[in-house]
Amino acid sequence: MTKRPAIGSAHEALDRMFDQIGREHGPNGAPSEGMILALGFLNIARSTLYRQMDPDQPGEFAFAHACQLAERFRCTEAAAYLAACAGGFFVPAPPEGDAAVQLTAEAMRETSEAAAKIFASAAMDSDGGVEITPAEARAALPDVRDALMAMSSLYARLSAKANGGR
Repeated sequence: MTKRPAIGSAHEALDRMFDQIGREHGPNGAPSEGMILALGFLNIARSTLYRQMDPDQPGEFAFAHACQLAERFRCTEAAAYLAACAGGFFVPAPPEGDAAVQLTAEAMRETSEAAAKIFASAAMDSDGGVEITPAEARAALPDVRDALMAMSSLYARLSAKANGGR
């Protein structure tokens, strides 16, 4: 690749994915080793990959290849980019060893805290009465975010187990 991709582009997300592969799986832990590992795993020529990664060249990196790399090397960079494109955010599954029971308890606790804050904001005696004010909404957002993250972790764990994973 002759130049760095534009910040926030799909090519940048792929570039970060290769860097992550190199840092986490390269013999020396160097970001530059990621493309070499990907080439070997995908069994494609270096020139092909470089051409696909250059935003000024025709041809694109296959979505299926990104999925294969994400699964093989447990890369989160491409997933985070796709989630942002869809208006969301990506929460990686917790490290191996966390029991689903613990995740369920955490998700339930976070969800109940968020619900309690929202219901309190909609109470007759709250600042906005039954209407949630912007200040009340801002105050509830961190609890709702924490609940979403806990539930996402639980979902990822159970989904992996349901599909034959650990």
